[in-house]
Amino acid sequence: MRQAFKELDWPEEDLTKTLEEPPDPDFGDLASTICFQLAKKLKKPPRELADELSRQIEPGGIIEKVEPEAGYVNFFVNDEELASLTLRAIEEKESRYGCFDIDGEKVIIEHTSVNPTKPLHVGHGRNAILGDTMSRILKACGHEVEIQNYIDDLGLQVAQTLTAYRSYDGTSEKKFDHLLGELYVNFNDDLEKNPDLEKEAREVLSKIEKSEGELAQEAREMALKCVESNLETSDLLNIDYDLLVWESNISNSGMLGEALERLKETSYLEEGEGEHEGALVLRLKDFGIEDKVMVRSDGTAVYTARDLAYQLWKFGEVEADLKFDLHSVRPSGIETYTTVSEGEPDEGFGHADRVINVIGVEQRYPQKVVFTALKALGLDEEYNRSHHLAYEHVRLPSEKFRGRTGTWIGYSVDDVLDETISRAEKEVEKRNPEAGAEFLKKAAEKVGVGAFRFSLISSSPEKEVVFKWEEALDFERNSGPAVQYSHARASSILRKAEKTDGEHPLDVFKEPQEYRLIKKLAKFPETVQTAGEQHRPHLLAEYASELSLIFNKFYEVAPVLNAETEELKRARLRLVNCSRIVLKNVLGLLGIEAPERM
Repeated sequence: MRQAFKELDWPEEDLTKTLEEPPDPDFGDLASTICFQLAKKLKKPPRELADELSRQIEPGGIIEKVEPEAGYVNFFVNDEELASLTLRAIEEKESRYGCFDIDGEKVIIEHTSVNPTKPLHVGHGRNAILGDTMSRILKACGHEVEIQNYIDDLGLQVAQTLTAYRSYDGTSEKKFDHLLGELYVNFNDDLEKNPDLEKEAREVLSKIEKSEGELAQEAREMALKCVESNLETSDLLNIDYDLLVWESNISNSGMLGEALERLKETSYLEEGEGEHEGALVLRLKDFGIEDKVMVRSDGTAVYTARDLAYQLWKFGEVEADLKFDLHSVRPSGIETYTTVSEGEPDEGFGHADRVINVIGVEQRYPQKVVFTALKALGLDEEYNRSHHLAYEHVRLPSEKFRGRTGTWIGYSVDDVLDETISRAEKEVEKRNPEAGAEFLKKAAEKVGVGAFRFSLISSSPEKEVVFKWEEALDFERNSGPAVQYSHARASSILRKAEKTDGEHPLDVFKEPQEYRLIKKLAKFPETVQTAGEQHRPHLLAEYASELSLIFNKFYEVAPVLNAETEELKRARLRLVNCSRIVLKNVLGLLGIEAPERM
């Protein structure tokens, strides 16, 4: 390509950035828009440039021919060469196919971050699954990833829940986070009848914010029990954290004061006027967004100020530090640490090159304020490396979820998973009527968790998700179970084959569906890379669903065990095995197990 540009005396351009997949396979396997970009520079229409460039490019290697089409330059690959390269790469790399061996960045991903007063409802589940999937993708892309879960243990919700919890004298066998969630709902119901409860809760809040005395200790113990109960849910979802960051520890570290002092040294933090008299206001009109109060007139900092301090700490941009201790070793074997009031500093945490905060779309403005404040502080690089992975919320066909009114009750992640696993067991039993109870239980859990995770990751984050069991558990298409079933089918074919290796000629594949499958397998590494670079984890779910459908179609039209010749049988078994590997790899990046039997 460079030679073609040189011979044409054209300015050198990066062709790879202009490549896209044509909407119609008849237009080739790849198309370049380079001629549209060069039209202005070269003062020629794109169609004429495409004709010139196509004539100048000498096909070779994996490229069989090059053709112009309405200003595009279309590339057609040599199917046999592509098959050889793709299958060999998958077999050599196996579980590492789709991974990149590079010295990447350190990325901190903050996700889940549920107030420690309730169980995770399905909306929180989407947050956690987005963050976890994003972390898996970035690790595959060669980055070091640190996963943080921010625990807001100083808010009014905690004070209200503690007020209710202290007067609770009943006994309950409910999971602790569910008990607290219901106490919080009851407190808000009682508040309408007894407004004095608000004053009591405010007094509790004042005491726990000072982090002194018996109430502060009780609040931490209650919140810790709730977090541990939440972690039981995340364990079931195959989600782990490296660090639990407690707001009370941030508050006592001095980093908030340090962040505010640094802002005062700029021209952007000013004394408020009028309704904001006595407050400190961050003036952001120069950056194109609204001003934001950072410290109220009573001297208390708003949440956004604390979030800024936390963001600065993530980048290693504050001198104040946190102390850490081992919290637990999760069932996966991952060690989860926690910030503590008395412990040891650890330079291993924080100091990120890039930060991704997984937070709902309603937090767009506060997140923009936090990121813009970095720019106001002269931290342009950190501003550019701060990302808000915003997502819309989840609802059932009938309603959304609100903690205060208790609409989540019956629709927590625990409740929905229980129901999904129960329904999955019935589906698995239909396909395995002779299976024993132990197999059905284990398979149903894998399928149920896979169905739940896939349903919350398969749509782009900015789209609302309406969770429907019948779609989540569809074994035929666009679901976790459908992809798992394709993997199980591939595993079954390989088990039945007496021999799965052996030589075969490169031109043995004849069916269009065979080459369609090979081309999809070849695109897996690129899809992983794109999902990582663009912070679009749903692209992996889309890929998994498409690969599953293409594999199923291949299986329908191209007999494997009963192939016409031994050479064709060996070639198709090889293709089945490579499909199995990639299906397992993509499911792994989605946090979903790949069962060999369903």
